[in-house]
Amino acid sequence: MNISNGMDPEKKPARLASESVAGGEENTKEFGKVIDVLHSKRKLSSLRSYQGDMAEFIRDKNQSTISITLKEKERKEERKKEEELVQAPKKAKALGGGFKTNLTSLTLSLVLLAGGIVAVLYIIQFVGDDSPANVVTATKIIPYNNEVILANQNSKNIGEEFAKLRVENGTNIVKISDSNGEVLQDAGNFLEFLDITLPGTLARTLGDEYVVGVISQNGEKSNFLVIKINDFGRAFSGMLEWEKTMEEDLAFFNVEIAPVAPTDTMISTTTSAIATSTSTTTKVVSLQPPTVKDIFNWKDLIIKNKDTRGLVNQKNQAKIAYTFLDKNTILITDSLGAIGDMSGAFASRSVAR
Repeated sequence: MNISNGMDPEKKPARLASESVAGGEENTKEFGKVIDVLHSKRKLSSLRSYQGDMAEFIRDKNQSTISITLKEKERKEERKKEEELVQAPKKAKALGGGFKTNLTSLTLSLVLLAGGIVAVLYIIQFVGDDSPANVVTATKIIPYNNEVILANQNSKNIGEEFAKLRVENGTNIVKISDSNGEVLQDAGNFLEFLDITLPGTLARTLGDEYVVGVISQNGEKSNFLVIKINDFGRAFSGMLEWEKTMEEDLAFFNVEIAPVAPTDTMISTTTSAIATSTSTTTKVVSLQPPTVKDIFNWKDLIIKNKDTRGLVNQKNQAKIAYTFLDKNTILITDSLGAIGDMSGAFASRSVAR
């Protein structure tokens, strides 16, 4: 029996078989490890995270976390600017259209407003009622329309000159100068010019301001005098005392221009006969029916809510009347209607100014 290498010849195939089996198992295990390693690498590469990327970026680019944050912020700002640039034309277009629309609306509104104002002024001027002061041009104690000058006057002819005045509709202020050409500037000068002596109570409270004039409406004229006073109580008492001579003192209010005297009418008659002819003349004189003289007395009246004192007859026709326009202003006139008109003009003086 031959034995080689100290092994049993019968056991050699078995040993080889076992070794080959063992080798196969080891190869299988090695192959499995390789597969596992490959599989693991593929899996890990697909599971990249933000932290991993950041770490790799920091390692590769040598960047810090702060610099990365700043760059990210810069990118966001650039992106925001780009969006604003894109949207800016749209907003400008929208705003531009709105502005044009608003401008058109504003222009149209102004045109309509101007048209309305013109229409109202037209109605007031041409369609309104006939008031004595349609267009007020100035104010001196009271609003007035026109100013008339009577130059080189004296107390004897002032009444006739007032009666002959031709004035326009409205309130007319009359400026008077004496025979020396001096304008009567204050109330004292005017009353002295007329030779008027006021009661002492009234004279002590009389102010300097005054106006005298004519108010005309539809051909009807009324004279007036407005004076300023400083004390209502004293002035009221003084006016009651002045009533005794007021009509005579202000006689120029009631002067009327005498009508032209009628001429005598001569009528000639002729009688014819066969042989003789005679002529006779008859004088015809126009006869006026006698008039009953009205009796005038001072009475308390209410004119347009104004307490008024008037020298009136039974028909309430006044020769002269007066009222207090306010506690410092007295109106004297020859017409009760003028008191209502002048009171309204005086009340509107603040608007006229």
